[in-house]
Amino acid sequence: MDGGEFYMISYEPLFRTLESKNVKLMDLVRDCKLASGTVAKFAKNESVRLDIIDRICRYLKVPIERVVEIKLEDVVTNKD
Repeated sequence: MDGGEFYMISYEPLFRTLESKNVKLMDLVRDCKLASGTVAKFAKNESVRLDIIDRICRYLKVPIERVVEIKLEDVVTNKD
């Protein structure tokens, strides 16, 4: 990994998948028994345990890339 790049987690695929399958977030939370802290992590694009991602994938019957993605981001640094 280059010094000017980092990886960022994104749950945008999850929200798109929920919409395309007409599943409400609260239904996912209830049916997958997700903690409120987990939902907050989704909103902040923070990491969650892989077993939780697996539970969501199984519930929605989708591969992992329909739930989470890892984006390579460039870091802008000021070198004065």
